[in-house]
Amino acid sequence: MRRVVVAGRWDGARPLLPTGVALGEISQGVLAGCADAEPVLLPFGAGPTFDEAVAASRSQASFVRVPTDVASTREAGERVAMALGESRVVVEGGHNASPDCGLGFLAGLLGVANSEVSGDALPAALTRAEELVAASGTDLVCAASTPRPLLGLDSVLAVAPDLTPIEEQNTALTGLLTQAFAHRPLGRRQLIESSFGHPARGYGSGAGGGVGAIIAASGGRIVPTGVLLDDLLILDKALESADLVIVAEPELASPLLATSTLDSLTKAAGAHALPVVGCTVRSSLSHVERAEWGLHGVFETEARVTLREAGRRIARTWLR
Repeated sequence: MRRVVVAGRWDGARPLLPTGVALGEISQGVLAGCADAEPVLLPFGAGPTFDEAVAASRSQASFVRVPTDVASTREAGERVAMALGESRVVVEGGHNASPDCGLGFLAGLLGVANSEVSGDALPAALTRAEELVAASGTDLVCAASTPRPLLGLDSVLAVAPDLTPIEEQNTALTGLLTQAFAHRPLGRRQLIESSFGHPARGYGSGAGGGVGAIIAASGGRIVPTGVLLDDLLILDKALESADLVIVAEPELASPLLATSTLDSLTKAAGAHALPVVGCTVRSSLSHVERAEWGLHGVFETEARVTLREAGRRIARTWLR
C-alpha cells in the first residue's frame, strides 16, 4: 500500500466545498490513479477548516473561533467566560476586516457592557480579566492565524486583510491601547523592557481583531495556529510511513502564504524526507519560492479541473 496524506484547507476556493469534502475528492482521485494507494485525510488550517481540524480534539480543550468577518468579538468572549475552569481553552482568530481591538472580547469575558472596557476604564478591566483567568486555572491560548500585531506599522489597525494600507488612523485609540497594555500582565516581571514584551505589539496579538492582545495581557499565551495543530493532531505520527503528502491550499502566493499553515505541514513532511505536492486553484510561486516553501511540485486546477481529476493526475505522476 502507498500511504498518501491529503492535508490542508480549501476555504473559499472553487469549487466551493468544505475542506473535508474537498480533501475527500482529491483522495478519490488518488485512488483512481493508484489502486494500491491508502489516502489519509487531515484538515489543517485556519478559519472554518480549524473547526474541522480540532473536531477530534475536543476532549483535550474547548475551542472558540472568531470569524474574520465579525465586527464585534463579544460573543467569543462570552463563550470563553463559560468555559473558564476547564484545563485549556483555545481561541482561534485571523486578520479581521473590522478589528474591534479585542474590546468586545474583553467585555464578553467580564460580562459587562462595552462602555465598561472603554477609555479610562480599560486598564481596570484588563486587571479584572487577568485576575479572572488566574483564578480559573485555565490555560488560555490564542491560536493566531495571522502574525500581525494589534499595534504598529504592520498591525491589523494599519494594514487591511488584502495588505492595502489603512489611511485613517484613530491616534487617540492607539495611544490609549499602547498605554493600557504596557507592563501587562501585571504578574509578569521583565528584566529587560522591549517592544516585544508589549502584549499588543507581539506576534499574533492582532489575531481575532485584537483578541490575541487581550489574551496575552490577561496572562494567556499566543501560539501560531500551525504549531498548535501540529501538537494537537500529532502531525509527526500522521506522516509516519507515508509515501507522499498532498497539500490543498486555495492560492499559492507569497503574501497570502504568510498567514497560512503551509509551512507547518511542509516542515513536518521535510523531517520525514517526504515529497510534497501543492494542489491549488492558482499559483504565482517561482521555482525558488516553491523550494523555499518546501513544495516539490504544484498542480493548478485553475477552477477548471475537478479536484478528483487533480488527485488522479498527481497520483499518476508521483506514485509510479
